[in-house]
Amino acid sequence: MRLLRTTLALTIAIGALALAGCTSDPDLSGLESELAGVDGINGAIADTQHSGAPWNTATVILLFLDDSSDEGIIASVRGAAPVLADDAAVSRNPVSLIFIDGDRDDYDTRSSALADDVIVTSEVADSLGIAAGAGESLRLTPEDLRRLTGE
Repeated sequence: MRLLRTTLALTIAIGALALAGCTSDPDLSGLESELAGVDGINGAIADTQHSGAPWNTATVILLFLDDSSDEGIIASVRGAAPVLADDAAVSRNPVSLIFIDGDRDDYDTRSSALADDVIVTSEVADSLGIAAGAGESLRLTPEDLRRLTGE
């Protein structure tokens, strides 16, 4: 019985710590502003996600682009990489970039912007040396960010 109580108490404590980790997500508004200052990027929406568990941390960023062609996406990723690599809260975890053609002000909500996302081609991933292929987002690892910034 004592072992059961101890196990239950530990489980509750670990659960509380895990939930507390979710509430300490960083404020990414400064990052959004910096990304909006990159040539070809008209705005950004960034948030931290914990897929499956609080310790599975990733940042998802919607980038609103002047040019959503393959060349425009490649240029925006290269321009955004130093900003992402310099952000201590973002650079230590994977970052998923989702590209939207247009201005941030064109959309009332994140959901409405996601309805107009641009598909990333395998040529974009190959050109950037990113292992993840084509799809709705481009996933950059911390190693990818360092490589793209020349570190």
